[in-house]
Amino acid sequence: MRLRIPAAVWWLGLVSFLNDAASEMVLPLIPALVTGSLGGSAATLGLIEGAASLVASVLKLWGGRLADRTGRHGAFVVSGYTLSNLVRPLMGLVATPLGLLLLRLADRVGKGLRTAPRDAVIAHATPPEARAAAFSIHRALDHAGTIAGAGVAAWAVHSLGLGAAEIFLWSAVPGVLVVAAAIVATRGNDGPVSPPPGPSAPLSADLRWLLVLIAVSRLGMASELFLLLFAGRFLPLWAIPALWAGLHVVKTLSSFAAAAAGRWVGPAGLVVAGWSTHAAVFAGFAFAALRWDTVFASAAAAATGVATRAYPAEPQALLALLGLFLAWGLYAGLSEGAEKALVAAEARPDARGAAFGAYHLVVGVVALPASVAFGWLWDHASPAAAFATSTLLAGLGTAGLVATRQRR
Repeated sequence: MRLRIPAAVWWLGLVSFLNDAASEMVLPLIPALVTGSLGGSAATLGLIEGAASLVASVLKLWGGRLADRTGRHGAFVVSGYTLSNLVRPLMGLVATPLGLLLLRLADRVGKGLRTAPRDAVIAHATPPEARAAAFSIHRALDHAGTIAGAGVAAWAVHSLGLGAAEIFLWSAVPGVLVVAAAIVATRGNDGPVSPPPGPSAPLSADLRWLLVLIAVSRLGMASELFLLLFAGRFLPLWAIPALWAGLHVVKTLSSFAAAAAGRWVGPAGLVVAGWSTHAAVFAGFAFAALRWDTVFASAAAAATGVATRAYPAEPQALLALLGLFLAWGLYAGLSEGAEKALVAAEARPDARGAAFGAYHLVVGVVALPASVAFGWLWDHASPAAAFATSTLLAGLGTAGLVATRQRR
């Protein structure tokens, strides 16, 4: 039987497409900005991104719960997208890492307000048997927006010679469309009002255990900007947004594939496949970093945008780098939507905003120590040690989920 995806899912997918087009025009340029003109280090990058994720995730819990209490999920979605798209163009004008941190925090406040209510709207509008497909389709359109935004950024840097500040300002154009589409997407699609808190816990024991496993897995996943920092040692600046776009092509295609496969393997099977891919790909990055440590110094100029090629005699090394990046896209496509479908399945209908808020809180709280520790290992041990540690944590989370599903 063919699954029917509600119109609200497609509209919210369009909103995410436009918002990511605006966001990803600038995000791939942040590592070069931090470690280049702003004079920061890898640890500085980890602190900025980890703190931004933490703020967003704390507010996701608050936003989800308040949306449940009021039943006005759509208002939170619109206000969150509006705030993010007001502050994002200003990031190109900062002169210090602190200035960038403050604007990233403001951007993430907007994300915190909108994310859990948006996921609750999708869950409310979609029948249970179609939720894995609905969330995967939404993530596919989200990643498609990343492809568009990163592609525009790569073209603007390479062909038009635009700098980061100009690209940040141009990101306001799709930002205006985001707000308009969000208003249409959420009209008449609010969720039910949650009753006052009672003696029963809003989160079931099964959901709390699922969140623990997600936390263990996510401890092994630092900001993806570290992958761009890794690539920046070997590629010119204009190629970084193009590589970012290629990564999200894989994320988009694998998300659509997961939407179809979820009917047969279920959301738990998709999550296990995604987390296993995480462990395998980061193991590949660890091996590559260990193999290439001896040439990192000669490629350091690439982080500032100089087209330094570290391996003139080993073109296969660059092909391996490309392969690892593309394989990483499978992790997101397989697991992102399926994780949310598992959360929705374990949550009470009148507390889905709170459940998604708790989910995003866990992901964001873990992101800060994950990114800071990854950056510290990168600076004080080696990139290989950082990737190897991440591999171990991803493997532990996968084993725990498999054991849990077998018991149930």
